[in-house]
Amino acid sequence: MKRFAIGCAVLALASVGSVAVAQQTTPQTAQTPSNNVLASAQYSQDPDLRCDLLEVKRVSGGALLIRWRIINTAGGSSGLTASAAKPIRYDFNWPELFYIDPAENKRYQFLTDSGGNRIVDVWYGDLAPGQQRVNWAKFPAPPASSTKISLSLPKFPPFEDVPVSQ
Repeated sequence: MKRFAIGCAVLALASVGSVAVAQQTTPQTAQTPSNNVLASAQYSQDPDLRCDLLEVKRVSGGALLIRWRIINTAGGSSGLTASAAKPIRYDFNWPELFYIDPAENKRYQFLTDSGGNRIVDVWYGDLAPGQQRVNWAKFPAPPASSTKISLSLPKFPPFEDVPVSQ
C-alpha cells in the first residue's frame, strides 16, 4: 500500500513538473496594438525590442509623414528586473528605411533638403530596458489614388497594407 501511495505521489509530482515546463516554453503571443498604434513588430535580433507604428499621413508640401516608436520591453513580461536586463543596440543602414506603394509598385526613400540633409529624426544606439524613442521621417507622398503602403523600418518585419491617412 505504501508503494502504491509513493507511486501516485511520484506521478503527481511528475505531472506538475511537466505542466510547469510547458508553461515556461509556451511562446509569447503578439501584442494587439492599442487605439493609437497602427501595428507592432519585434526586432529581428532581439524580441525585447519592439517597434510601434504610430502614424502614416499626408502632410502639406506633397509629403508623407511616418512616425514610429522603438521600445526596449526587457524587464517587463520576461520576469527579469530592469537592472538584470541589458541595453539593446539598434543600428541600421539608411537604404533600409523606405516604403513601397503597392498600387504603383514604386519604392520611396526619405526626403532630403536642398543641402542633402535627411528630413528625419531617427534614433539609433543603445536603448536601456524600459526606454523608448519616438522617430519620424518624411517621404514623398504616393499618388492620391494610393491608400495603403508597405513600410520597411530597418531590422523589423515589413508593415504591410498600412492605411495612409489624410
